[in-house]
Amino acid sequence: MTQINGFSIEKALPEDAEEIAAIYRSHIGSPGCTWDEHYPTLDFVKRDIEGNFLYKAVKDGVIVAAAYLGEYEERERIECFPRELQNMGELSRVGVKKGFQKTGVGTALVEFLKKEAPKLSYDGIGLLCGAENFSAMRLYEKCGFSRVGESFLYDTHWYCYCCRF
Repeated sequence: MTQINGFSIEKALPEDAEEIAAIYRSHIGSPGCTWDEHYPTLDFVKRDIEGNFLYKAVKDGVIVAAAYLGEYEERERIECFPRELQNMGELSRVGVKKGFQKTGVGTALVEFLKKEAPKLSYDGIGLLCGAENFSAMRLYEKCGFSRVGESFLYDTHWYCYCCRF
């Protein structure tokens, strides 16, 4: 467990799955959000936890944010990421509980994962951000990610962001 700005950041546990899925579901329909009732589901959360890829931020015993950092399974389908990165991790499913947005928890979680990634042998992190998700773009740019291109997958227009180590 790591303490950053009053938040504890650690790996998510199986008993956290419902609480994290509820955070994700709460964003459906928010401006710029690409999530819907089919993604991300409780099954995604459980799979991420089982794979040891899901992290949580906790404040006063409550999970206030979660994010995935793991293998970039679909990297080959996305042309915009730098090819010189041989082992790029994926940052995805970043969600902050309503009421905790703009408190620094998203920044703390993403900055923690940037420090964690090289320990997992990643030479960079890539992510897709919905082209209209302006709050997420601000977060990623604030945390040092650069827009490296665009992609169209899953009937959605994405901006590709990357951070190299």
